[in-house]
Amino acid sequence: MTTVGFADPLVLAATEIDRQSFRVDTFIPKRLKIPSIDINAVIQPVRKDRLGRMDTPTKTDEVGWYQYGAKAGETGNVVLSGHLDDLRGPAIFANLGDLRLGESVTLQRGKKIIAYKVVSVERYRLEDVPLASIFAATQAQRLQLITCAGPYDPELGYEDRIVVTAIATT
Repeated sequence: MTTVGFADPLVLAATEIDRQSFRVDTFIPKRLKIPSIDINAVIQPVRKDRLGRMDTPTKTDEVGWYQYGAKAGETGNVVLSGHLDDLRGPAIFANLGDLRLGESVTLQRGKKIIAYKVVSVERYRLEDVPLASIFAATQAQRLQLITCAGPYDPELGYEDRIVVTAIATT
């Protein structure tokens, strides 16, 4: 009869260097840069509106970060929204639909920067926007950029949404 045994487990103490190599540097984004469509914008945290939806930034030249979603550098979706236009004309995300696959987007706070690469640019009817996917917890570090599009109804707002998805490259 053969006896099978187990060796005593080897336990190693983590050093400070080991701990630092696993540390994820996350931050609340304060600036969005998209050079290809000339965006260099301040980001403001936004909450939910009275209907439980992601609110929009109060200023049309700023971007809103959904504070209940991921921070930059975390796994999950960092969700940013911006206005298409206002009564004076185009707003911060007026050209969001012009982004192309592979283009660069960065989030910044001071010297901390996370770079992303655009992997999809989609236009949806309002009722077809994949909200579960946009706001879902994911294992990847993703950035979701959202704005209005399409015909405007004074009572209901815009009929479409543009959703840009980017994945972290740094």
